This record gives sequence, structure tokens and C-alpha cells, in this order.
Amino acid sequence: MAVEGDIRHVAVLVCDTPISGITEKFGDFGDNVVDLLQNAGNCQYPMVKYQVAFDSNEEASYQGDLRRVYERLTDQMMGGFVQGVIVSGSRSDSFAREVPWIEKLDEFLKYVFTLERFPVVGICFGHQMIAKLLGCKVGRNSPENGWECGTTTINLNTDILAIKDSPFLNVLKTDDSGAVIDHLNVVEFHQDIVYGLPPPAVFEKRKTNIMSIGSSNKCSIQGLITESGPLKILTFQGHPEFSTEEAKEFLKKNFEMGLLDKKLFEKCTYNTSILNNQGFLLGKVIGNFINLFNK
Repeated sequence: MAVEGDIRHVAVLVCDTPISGITEKFGDFGDNVVDLLQNAGNCQYPMVKYQVAFDSNEEASYQGDLRRVYERLTDQMMGGFVQGVIVSGSRSDSFAREVPWIEKLDEFLKYVFTLERFPVVGICFGHQMIAKLLGCKVGRNSPENGWECGTTTINLNTDILAIKDSPFLNVLKTDDSGAVIDHLNVVEFHQDIVYGLPPPAVFEKRKTNIMSIGSSNKCSIQGLITESGPLKILTFQGHPEFSTEEAKEFLKKNFEMGLLDKKLFEKCTYNTSILNNQGFLLGKVIGNFINLFNK
């Protein structure tokens, strides 16, 4: 479980509200991230959840709840207790307008980007939020590609291993011969994508080079990582925090809601059943990344 109190910790920003039929069985997106890092076992700090998404139908308490969360988060940041930030997945669009909690998250991440050597991790929606604020084009995938769902094979960009102190290196090495894993099976659930890397102006402004971590058949940017420079980011388009059973439940729920047609549902369910879910390896990568900038 996530811990509370004034201790050094990683802030897990929970960017969705409970999902009926899912949260009761598997926890919320924040719980999934906490479990991923705890099971990886290599992050030197505990996690604390911050609920930053609220149901707009609960208008009476919406703004007050949002304000109190960020007051607490800001106090913890200013006190030096937050050693990194992880932005969770969400059913919302990162590019949605006039959504108070997304606008507040935008504002907070812009502040975090001013901190040198401060690790920021994004998962799915979090990946897209970070990419958006770095000037990348973010939007719906092409109609012919549409949804990318269930356990999916990601072709890794092996250049990520050449980064100084790469958080991937000791995770992807298979043995002492130097052989490395060049693809991973990770759960995906998205129809929005990041279309490309940050424009050159980002390097000019932030003095930071960013590269893609890999691609899939439906999505060419499966994550981002800092190659060099003071802005330290690591993102994943997939959901390494989702178990295979949770992925199957999401597939079923999305099919029942009419978001997936029968053919796609059956294909994704089959792939999820037969492919080895290796999201746990990315949990170790995240732990390495956070530790690297908190020595």
C-alpha cells in the first residue's frame, strides 16, 4: 500500500476516478502503479498516492477537493519530500479543454519541468500529457489503426541502452554475453497517440534531448526518455502496471460498452492470453530511473 506522512517518497498522481467492475477487483490506477513498483522491489522510496482527477458531476466538492490535493502536494514538494512524480493512466483525453483537473495538472507539470534532474514518469495518459507539454502532437490514432488493446509486442529502440546510466540496461540484458531483449510484451489500452518527438525548439529551450523508447504496429512512439539534459523524463504508452487478468477485464468491459467490435475484442483477448506480459520489467526500469537522480 502507499504510505502517508512527511517522508521522502514518490508521488503517484492518480488521473482517473474509480471504474465500476475494475477498481473493486484490482484497485485504481494509482494502486496498480504502487503494486508495480513494490513488486519490482528496486525503488528506494515508498509511493504516496495523490488523487488529482475528480468527477465533474460532483461539482459541489470538485474545486475544493482539487485545491486541497495540490496544496498538500505543493507542501510536500517544497519540503523536499517528493523524490519523483509518476503520472498515471486515465480514460480522459490529455488534450481535453476546459477540464479543471487537467488544466491544474498541466500547470503542475510545467512547474515540475523547471526542476533540474527531477524524475518524471508518465504512463499512457501520463505519457501523452508530458509529450503534449513538450510540444508533441497528441491526438486520436488514424481510423485504420484505431484502438491498440491488450498485451502487445513493442519493438524496442536499442539506442536507449547507450544512454549514460540507462535505466534499461541491467533490465534488458539477458546474460553476461551482452545479449539484450529487443522487444517486450506490454498491455496497451489507448486510441490516442503521440505522433512524434518534441520539436527542435524544446532542445533549444530546455537543453534536453529526448528519444523514443520503441514502436509497435499501431503506434510509432511507445514512450519517451531523456537522452541528455536537465529535464529527466521517462514515459510509456502502454500499461506496465496492468496484470493479464486486469487486461482481460478491461477488454471485456470495453467490448460490452461498444468501444471494441467483436473481431478486435477476440483478437486482443487471444493475444493477451498467449503473450507473456512483461510489464514487470518496466517496473524495474522505473525504479532504476527514480533512483538514478536521487543518489
